[in-house]
Formats: sequence, structure tokens, C-alpha cells
Amino acid sequence: MPSVEELIRELRVALKKDDAGLRKEVERIVRKYAKKKKKGSFEMKAGQAYYINEKNSKYAIKIFQQILERGLKGLYITRMNPQSLEFVNQENAKIIWLTSIKGKDRISPGDLTKLHATVVEFMNENEKGVVVLDGIETMITNTDFIKVLHLLQKLRDVVSEKHGVLLISIDLDTLNPQDKAHFQKEIMNEIPLKS
Repeated sequence: MPSVEELIRELRVALKKDDAGLRKEVERIVRKYAKKKKKGSFEMKAGQAYYINEKNSKYAIKIFQQILERGLKGLYITRMNPQSLEFVNQENAKIIWLTSIKGKDRISPGDLTKLHATVVEFMNENEKGVVVLDGIETMITNTDFIKVLHLLQKLRDVVSEKHGVLLISIDLDTLNPQDKAHFQKEIMNEIPLKS
């Protein structure tokens, strides 16, 4: 018995015929058996960096929750108070709050060295882990764009080496055109928002 892929190939060959009725029936069969992605689904590949162009981090939070539900370890770095996040007490989630208020699991938005060290430590302990970075705009206002871009380059490389995923939530409208182009050149994979 032929595989589904072989059947689809044969049906596509039949589509080249001029019979309109046959063409319609073949198209129906191909649609029925062709592999489909769920609407709004997006597959992230290990070792890659992605960004979501969004005004708030709603979609990044949703993706992070799905990652945790799959049993993967995740590091979520955010400007939001961690107590407002649904996954605050999940075992496989570590949350870092970007704030100038000192305390445990808190990093100043201007302390890029400590932020880098935290991600490196997480990835060393959790190969194939996922790092979500939400708060780029605040980091830029506390330092400058070039320093933050250098940090993102380093984080991308660390995550790639450990076969993890880096996901950045950013509002690209907050960047000037030159900085936006630099950012998109370094973090090329955009996760499209559902329409």
C-alpha cells in the first residue's frame, strides 16, 4: 500500500489533466490528506533565536507557558513583576525581574554583564532550555542600543551552542530605522502574530 506522501504525489500528477471534475476531486483528496499546521502554530527550532514584534508581551507569555507545559525548562526575563505571571511558581520556570530594586532573582536593566552571566549559568544547567527576554526597550533606555545588541549577539550564540531557544519580545516601533535594521539582521527569525 502506498504511503500518504506517494498517494499525494500521484494525485498531483493527475491534476495536470484537463478534466475539471477530476481536478476538483483530486484537490479535495490532497487537502484532506496533506499535512496541516494548526492555525497560528509556529515551530521553533533548537539553536535558534526568534523575536515577536508586539506592543506588550502577551504572545511571548503564551508561548512560554506552552513551553513549560511540554516539560522544558525556561528562563523568563521581564520588566513585569513576577507575581503577576501565571507561571511564577512552576518548578521548571525561573523568572528574573528587570528592576533597579535589589533582591533575589532581580537584575538592574542596565547590568548587562550580570544578565549575560545569568543566561550562561541557566543554559549550562539546562541544555535545550528556552530563554525569553521581555524588556529590551528598558535595557536600551538604561544603556544604549549597541550595548544591548552586543548582549543579544552573545546570548544568541550561547543558546545556539546549548541547542536551546532564545525568544525576544520587542516593539520594533520603539527603535529608529537603523537600529531596527541592525536588530532584524541579528535576530532574523520572526514569529508571526495571529491575525
